[in-house]
Amino acid sequence: MTLDEKLDHFYSSVIDSATKQNIEIVKEYKGILQKNFDERKEAAIHKAETNYRMASENIIRERNRKLSVESMDIRRKVLEKTAEISEQIFCEVRRKLYEYMKTSEYEDLLCSQIKKASDFAKGDAITIYINPSDAQKIIKLEEKTGISLTVSDRDFIGGSRAVIPSRSILIDNSFLTKLEEEKSSFTL
Repeated sequence: MTLDEKLDHFYSSVIDSATKQNIEIVKEYKGILQKNFDERKEAAIHKAETNYRMASENIIRERNRKLSVESMDIRRKVLEKTAEISEQIFCEVRRKLYEYMKTSEYEDLLCSQIKKASDFAKGDAITIYINPSDAQKIIKLEEKTGISLTVSDRDFIGGSRAVIPSRSILIDNSFLTKLEEEKSSFTL
């Protein structure tokens, strides 16, 4: 082999070796870059998922807060409207009671209540009260029932109340008490 051939062969060998080393270095470098890329990609995805989850939770929390506020507002409005309607209903009931109290049926009711209270007392001392607004009916009621009546110093709309002191009994047939009982149990 001649010197030129040796030089060509040496040159080819060096170039081939350098090319192989270069390819190995590039391959190794690409592997390192790919590994770094995959790690950063995974970290970025994890961070994005965390941010997404936190943002979703914040949105849900805010929505629930707004729903709660709206729900309370609606509940308050419903309660106000219910109270308003209940008040209207009971005003109408009172008006009808006052109309009823002008009828002869009301007098019959009072007589019935007075007699029942007297019968319940079974001879014990009893005080039967009628409402101050019925004071003009006292003579007529006493004639019909044969029982002495007392005009109450407290307004209880209508009806009657009776007290049997010896047995500590109050017989309350007043319209005021009946209305209050109905109001407390009334629901729409």
